[in-house]
Amino acid sequence: MKRITKHVPAETRTSRQDRRIFPTQDLSRGAFFRARATQIVPVQSPQMERAELAKRLRHFGLFERVPPAVLKVVAAGAQLRAFRQGEFLWQRGDPAREMVLIGSGFVKASRRDQNGASTTYGLFGPGDSMGLYAFWAGMRYPTDAIALNEGVILIIIDAREISHLAEQHPQLSKNLKGEVTRFSEAFINKIEIISAGSIQQRLAVLLLQLVGRYGVDRQGEQARLPVFLTLVQISEIIDARIETVARSLGHWKRAGWLIIDAHGWHFNCLDKLRELLHG
Repeated sequence: MKRITKHVPAETRTSRQDRRIFPTQDLSRGAFFRARATQIVPVQSPQMERAELAKRLRHFGLFERVPPAVLKVVAAGAQLRAFRQGEFLWQRGDPAREMVLIGSGFVKASRRDQNGASTTYGLFGPGDSMGLYAFWAGMRYPTDAIALNEGVILIIIDAREISHLAEQHPQLSKNLKGEVTRFSEAFINKIEIISAGSIQQRLAVLLLQLVGRYGVDRQGEQARLPVFLTLVQISEIIDARIETVARSLGHWKRAGWLIIDAHGWHFNCLDKLRELLHG
């Protein structure tokens, strides 16, 4: 996720279109509140010709300006798969053999302590990669990776193959180093959130970070965030009680700053969130 500090207005960031590389289903209004136990239904993975998949790879920073022949090799060995909400991509301590590219939906990097309490260290969405850092560092996956919404679409790639191709192609090698840096920034963002101050300030920093990275339909102080987040997930990220998060969001909705519906989070007053950071 792109770094956003409390001193940099969101509108100064580069405006982005909807970064979903594959379509994802709309979310019900209830999806944005407390998670409910639901019956697990298998999600059908999308089907795509290898030539088309090779073209889609260009949408990811890892493969920018990489020769078409290399993209064809990657696409030939890649797996396209959809994940259910709550499904693990991998678990902490698993061997780091694969990396994933997120086509649509969101994934969290988290881990549980000895008492079972979960802490979220990073959120990743359309256009992002995961898993590359652990392989590059020669370590096992340091966190769990969990799908945040139903039908998260991922391109799964053998990390060894990417490493081998990077040795032969300088542009891919350069891009790979950039992806490792961006992964580190996700943990810097976590530090910025926790050190922001009050619960409302932490929440504001989180949402401004997400809007800066994934926001669409931008116009002035308005933007839409097509993201799935529950109160539980938000509370894990900003280290706050669920009830406190609910009260803060409720206040913002009553003030007209925020609307949450099946299409995501609609921000009407981003300037108000930034003002909170200086309060």
